[in-house]
Amino acid sequence: MNQFRSKLACVLAILSLAWLAPGCGHKQQLVSITIQPATETFGDSNTPVPDDQGLSVQLRAIGNYIHPPVSKDITDQVTWASNTPNIATVSASGLLVAAGIDCGNSLISATVQTNHSFDNVSSSGAIVTGSMTATVVCQGSSTRVVPSTTRAAGLWRPAHLLP
Repeated sequence: MNQFRSKLACVLAILSLAWLAPGCGHKQQLVSITIQPATETFGDSNTPVPDDQGLSVQLRAIGNYIHPPVSKDITDQVTWASNTPNIATVSASGLLVAAGIDCGNSLISATVQTNHSFDNVSSSGAIVTGSMTATVVCQGSSTRVVPSTTRAAGLWRPAHLLP
């Protein structure tokens, strides 16, 4: 009977360790980033764009991992960027701010470069990026798209600011 109890105790100990072991033996791997909120709109059609300057919202970057599957806040681990800082800027901490210069859409990104090797293969890592759209609404109906190769597509400016 003691031998049966000893074997049972060993089996239970092994099962407990297997249950507590994280994931499947692989290192946790970041596979995507979700930015919250996914979109943000500043101003309205009755407000001059310069009056929107300084309106802000705090963004969050949520890292989505495998091995084991989990999502967690990585806001302070990403590099934030705006593709059109004349519309909206974003600080290193993820504070999104309307610039008050131009109206239109700005693509805001959060990027992480992972620095590890996978399965003993040397690697400089992978770049994982998530994005969201910030919009500053143009005042009135006298707006049109500004064609430009040096600016993001869809950039809007009030007609009185056009060349």
